[in-house]
Amino acid sequence: MKYKFYILIVNYNGYQDTIECLESLYHLGNQNFQTIVIDNSNLDNDFDHLRAWANGEMSFESDTNFPQYVKPLVNKPIDYISLQEEKLEKQVFGEKLLIVKAKENKGFAVANNIALRYIQKFGSSDDYIWLLNNDTVVASDTMNQIKEQLKRISREEIESTLFGTPLREYYEPIKIQTIGGKYHRLSGITSHIGEGLSYTDDFKIDNYKIDYPIGASMIFSMAFLRQVGLMNEEYFLFFEELDWVERAKKIGGKTSIIPVFGVFHKHGKSTLSKNKKQKTEFIDLLSLRNRILFSRKYFKNYLWTVKLFILTVTVLKRIFSGNFGRIPKIIKLIFTT
Repeated sequence: MKYKFYILIVNYNGYQDTIECLESLYHLGNQNFQTIVIDNSNLDNDFDHLRAWANGEMSFESDTNFPQYVKPLVNKPIDYISLQEEKLEKQVFGEKLLIVKAKENKGFAVANNIALRYIQKFGSSDDYIWLLNNDTVVASDTMNQIKEQLKRISREEIESTLFGTPLREYYEPIKIQTIGGKYHRLSGITSHIGEGLSYTDDFKIDNYKIDYPIGASMIFSMAFLRQVGLMNEEYFLFFEELDWVERAKKIGGKTSIIPVFGVFHKHGKSTLSKNKKQKTEFIDLLSLRNRILFSRKYFKNYLWTVKLFILTVTVLKRIFSGNFGRIPKIIKLIFTT
């Protein structure tokens, strides 16, 4: 049965990364897919740059670690349309690429939901959705490999499973960035499974137990979307994947990692402060807030241990790192969230 892949990419002040990712997608071969870029940037610059690239008025000039997946550059102009968010749900668009300007930045989930509502309305019941970070490069045979893996899975399982793929380090592709995520109920902390392991062609993921796929590369069916619903917009950023997994469990669903290693991921630059080693204050406080929100929603029995961990271990870490100004705000979060 012929089905379509929708590839969703959120761009936030990172048009060069997004263009590199898009160039790699045009090397996936003669596949039935449509890419939807939601531009969440606070200015129109990125939106204009993405359109200029699509029109052939601006070439991809950044160095790439993967010329074999990005070059030769796709011929321009490409088949695309640019539009404002409010126009997306009004009609179906057949262009290979949709560049959509969000009215405002309300976070990762809200941006993806703009595209997911469009897909719910105009997509087919057999279609798949692939959420992909803008700071990724995709190997040319990745979609074919994903399709081959999906053929081996029963329809019932596909309809209730949130899939992910392993991620490899963009700058050190011999290393695995993560296979998937682990959630620690006592502390509310998440961690990456497989981080730093060496990649080989016969690498097996079956020995690694994960709790959720990493949001940089998640795949699910239209049936999953219609049963489980849109992404939870409470979080703004972080914990959306975990929330989806917990909601899927209510319909007997689960999470699973597809053993395809063709996604290379950079670390998100927008979440780091100017020294590139620490989280920005906004991101730091947001991640702590979401740890509490998620625990309150799904693991209430552990809420007090999560708060105690933040009050002790997290506060001490901020003291040792010299982030004294954050401590009153963290304490306020603990008692008001």
